[in-house]
Amino acid sequence: MSLARLAAAALLLSTGTAAAQAYVATGVPTPMPMPMPMDDGRDGYARPPAPRRIEARAGMLLGGSDVGDADGFSLGVTTGIGYRIGDLTVRGRFDHYRVGDSSDEGSGEQMVRRGRGTRIGGALRYSFANTGESDRHGSGMGVDFWGEVGAGIEHVSWRQGGVLDRPSGEFALGFELDGYGRRRADGSRRHGGYFMAFRTFLGQGPEMDGPATCGGPCSRATKPSRVDASMFFELGFHWGR
Repeated sequence: MSLARLAAAALLLSTGTAAAQAYVATGVPTPMPMPMPMDDGRDGYARPPAPRRIEARAGMLLGGSDVGDADGFSLGVTTGIGYRIGDLTVRGRFDHYRVGDSSDEGSGEQMVRRGRGTRIGGALRYSFANTGESDRHGSGMGVDFWGEVGAGIEHVSWRQGGVLDRPSGEFALGFELDGYGRRRADGSRRHGGYFMAFRTFLGQGPEMDGPATCGGPCSRATKPSRVDASMFFELGFHWGR
């Protein structure tokens, strides 16, 4: 083979190798950037799910019941169960308490009225201030301040005979002490503690017969209000997980 042919073959070989290197250099795909975590608008990281737990409650009611013109000292019991997500709790309630007049004095014209009230309802609670123990994994103690609104059905049964069924609204303000255990792998933890609250039941009383009167010094006589407000001091224990 002549020298000229060897030079031409070497030139062709070097040209093809350079072209292949150029293709390899430009054909490598550019790595894609890693996806960023979901942003909640504050710190650039996904927000953890709200803590959840089941709550049971049992306690006593101490205050005054109001059913029409029969009102007086009342003592009763209260129970409930709820499901909490973050600061919101949906609860079912059952209450049983005394209704009627306070005085033991009666006359032939008006006897002392006695009875029992039973109330079944639901409520929505919001925790507006707490120690934030839901963010911790160890055991400890916490304090929770909350407000609650709800509705239900009240059934009044009189000892001398007769019943009264009516819708009932409620609102309450309270606080609780909460002892909680170490958080488990599934996110649950046991808890228990003590609670106190001021609670009001609202219902429409039966229409009273008779003319407008003055129950005390007044500038204008009126009929008694048909809004019955039973007010209770509530205290007891809660537990759950």
